[in-house]
Amino acid sequence: MSIDPHIILSALDSVLQPWNLVFLVLGVVGGLLVGIVPGLGPTLAVALLIPVTFTMPPEAGLSLLIAVYVGGMSGGFVTAILIRMPGTPASMATLLDGFPMARKGKAGQAIGNAIVANFAGTIISAVCLVTFAPILAAFALKFHFAEYTAVCIFAMTAVAAVAGSSATRGIVTAVLGMLVACIGLTPVDGLPRFDFGIPSMEGGIGLLPALIGMFAVSQMMKDSAIQTEKMPQPVSEMQGILPGLREIGRNAFNYVRSGLIGTWVGVMPAMGGGPAALIAYAQARNASKHPERFGTGAVEGVIASETANNATIGGGLIIALTLGIPGDPTSAVLLGGLMIHGLQPGPQLFLNNPEVLYGIYFSLFFSSFIMMLVLFLSVRMLVKVIYIPRYYLQPVLIALCIVGVYSLNNRVFDVGVMMCFGLIGYVLERFRYPLPPMVLGIVLGPLVEANFRKMLAAEDSLMPLFTKPIAVTFIVLSVLSLIWASRLRRRMGADVEAGDAS
Repeated sequence: MSIDPHIILSALDSVLQPWNLVFLVLGVVGGLLVGIVPGLGPTLAVALLIPVTFTMPPEAGLSLLIAVYVGGMSGGFVTAILIRMPGTPASMATLLDGFPMARKGKAGQAIGNAIVANFAGTIISAVCLVTFAPILAAFALKFHFAEYTAVCIFAMTAVAAVAGSSATRGIVTAVLGMLVACIGLTPVDGLPRFDFGIPSMEGGIGLLPALIGMFAVSQMMKDSAIQTEKMPQPVSEMQGILPGLREIGRNAFNYVRSGLIGTWVGVMPAMGGGPAALIAYAQARNASKHPERFGTGAVEGVIASETANNATIGGGLIIALTLGIPGDPTSAVLLGGLMIHGLQPGPQLFLNNPEVLYGIYFSLFFSSFIMMLVLFLSVRMLVKVIYIPRYYLQPVLIALCIVGVYSLNNRVFDVGVMMCFGLIGYVLERFRYPLPPMVLGIVLGPLVEANFRKMLAAEDSLMPLFTKPIAVTFIVLSVLSLIWASRLRRRMGADVEAGDAS
């Protein structure tokens, strides 16, 4: 399908109008602020702004929504790195190495690399959106229950990467997370289970209350328990906030690999940034020459998770714009904004409204640059949060946690869930059981169960997992990933023994 160059230039001229650039800046800044606050996130921000776009031209309104989307997806890493509180579920993988870096005085380096990774992920997915939108979307239509089940199984192999030093303990917490995901109505037939007769539990355990409880509340419990001891403090002068070209070049393959993973996961409906970040993190660890550093402050882990997280933006837009199928909740809300302006997503959008489509493309590119610029200008102010004494910071943090979690559904029950999971996280970590595999179980458990049961209902057999080419490919990748992770674990053990001997 050929596009008149005048249409492209007209869309570019529209995006570069001063009032439109102001909307892009305001949207990115607003999205960043919402992404930083736990419990909010880009979906809520985009939904709240849709009424504001009613009276705007379609190009301006959609540019504003795209800017908020980019900012909201990017903001969650700030609190994940600084105070171990993921602003969004997609930032969970970032805190695995980002928070240890902050405790070692490398908060500036972690945030700087996360900013560049956010930019790289968005740009990589935007290039894929412009280049391969119709092709990738058509290929995603070939995914049915067996293929989705195989992809989820592949994603579960990330347990090997986030399990820490003990694979057995990682498996235990992953199974515990999948059991937690079973609480509430079954995903296929809607029957209640494990609700103990409590009506509030019929809706299941919310992911964000569980996340904030396990990581933020449990961390505050640990800090309170050792408040008489000297808490780790950052160095007085932050160095290396802006990554050097040599460091960026050294991680170039990590950017590309994680960006493509995030884009691909974004194309698949109902997956989102959380699984994408975990899969990219696992692959970065498997490919590293020093996998033992992951979980203790490896900048490669921060880069992988943040690149994949933001790359889901372009992936979600690919399938949303070409087929009208939302890749995640935020792109679903964006589709609503598109249709409010009388635009129907799908092949007809490419034919009838190419100027709007290219306006979205340019808005995505410019929002990425604005996001990176705003974050680099404000990063020194943001990092100062770790200088605040803990006895001042903790009451504010717990208040933010309560407000953020309560605002999700206006339920006190969610606050209770957060507190319970805070205690669970504290106890598990006290006995050296890793928390990330549990989160992986909570996130992927419902997806595995729903697609697996639908496959059995449709096929009455497990054979589609081993006969359909795409499903077989992901099953083979799962086996290879586990074998590779096992070899890495043995190599890490040998390195430790050699170090002890010396």
